[in-house]
Amino acid sequence: MRGGNVVGTERIVVGVDEHEASDRAVDWVAVRRVVPGSRVELVTVANGWGGDGPALDRRLARAAERLSAAHPRVDIATFRLAGAPDRMLADAASTADLLVIGNRRQHRVRTALDGWMPERVPTLANGPTVIVPEDWRPTHGDVVLGVDDANGDTALRFAGAQAVREHRRLSLVRAWNVADLARVTTVSILDDPELVEARAREILNDAERLLHTRFPGLQHRPVVEEGDPADVLRRYAENASIVVLGRHHTSMLGGRFFGSAAHELITRSPTPVCIAPLRSPDPSRA
Repeated sequence: MRGGNVVGTERIVVGVDEHEASDRAVDWVAVRRVVPGSRVELVTVANGWGGDGPALDRRLARAAERLSAAHPRVDIATFRLAGAPDRMLADAASTADLLVIGNRRQHRVRTALDGWMPERVPTLANGPTVIVPEDWRPTHGDVVLGVDDANGDTALRFAGAQAVREHRRLSLVRAWNVADLARVTTVSILDDPELVEARAREILNDAERLLHTRFPGLQHRPVVEEGDPADVLRRYAENASIVVLGRHHTSMLGGRFFGSAAHELITRSPTPVCIAPLRSPDPSRA
């Protein structure tokens, strides 16, 4: 995806394993608008825990057939790698526009043993990572962007382009909470909660101005709401098609306020979550 508000060709990497969650990741790409000339790479990783090699090959073949039928003018390729799944997937997608993985959120222990760790892969990836839960079903809801003071441009670019691509409204959601802000600011501002709310609106206005520049004319809804960011975003996620959050650095999901929100959404919500780094490593990419 290049060129700001232009929906163009992409290189998408999809993680495939022996579990149904990876089928949902494939389904998510299948129903998404993918521009002809794009490339989708289906990648499975043998990690030493065993597993049925022929069964994985059959699953890869079925996934390729599914995507070829859904996107006949898109190049579909399959790869089988060996190593630590999280690192190998991140490496495979290091120059991709998008990485898509499944999430066995209802089988958390087994997921960790398998090494897929949906909360770890996005911290290793260079670009946006979409995490699709095993119980996901397609919806026509808004694209929701959690607006943080450390979002960066990549999250907004992905959210805006996704809204354009799927003909969705973009909801810009900024939650504010005095107790959370107390950990990262001076005490003086806490004397007046109205100042905290005003700061939240200022951050949201900045995001709106950038959105107007990147995606002029895109239908959007700005939301400023008091409450715990995890609770607020989880509520808006209920009717969303996807929730997009920024990643501040490699050891934290979701920026300064949304780390817990990312965890809550990934572990509890049936809505796909996209985690985007603060900046794309290549300025020409988004």
